[in-house]
Amino acid sequence: MTLSKKYINHATVASYLTLIIEKMNKDDFVPDIIVGLSRGGLVPGIMLSHFLGKPFVPIEAALRDHPSWNTQSENFSKVEKICIVDDICDTGDTFKKLKQDILQNYKGLDARFCCLHYNKPSNFAVDWYGTSIDKDKKRCLVGLSMGRLVETRRSRKPNY
Repeated sequence: MTLSKKYINHATVASYLTLIIEKMNKDDFVPDIIVGLSRGGLVPGIMLSHFLGKPFVPIEAALRDHPSWNTQSENFSKVEKICIVDDICDTGDTFKKLKQDILQNYKGLDARFCCLHYNKPSNFAVDWYGTSIDKDKKRCLVGLSMGRLVETRRSRKPNY
């Protein structure tokens, strides 16, 4: 099976977040803060926090691609509801581990999970997503397009 690449722009991110907000409203869920996971959840998390007028809190929760794990935040003990955002729920392992950490460390905190892309075979059921994919049927990489900036940076040699 060949690997395809799917890049989305900020307008697409905004449209996926609009769908997520509609689903949140339908579920009558209003988070106190938005939590973005490094790295992929930072851009959509900041955008969602602006759309909802809620504070944004970044945390380090990455199991692949520059792994780091520091999910403690003093903000979590000050609120009742949080919405955790990432660009993709691929295997579900990151969200699954994060949910376990939150349940263990922040009793009573209502943590909901959302992502732009939800991989259907994932081992974690997110609360909301913008669109779904099925990597068992079509292998693909999904990422945020940084446009010409990425192309220019990759084509240049370092100046050292």
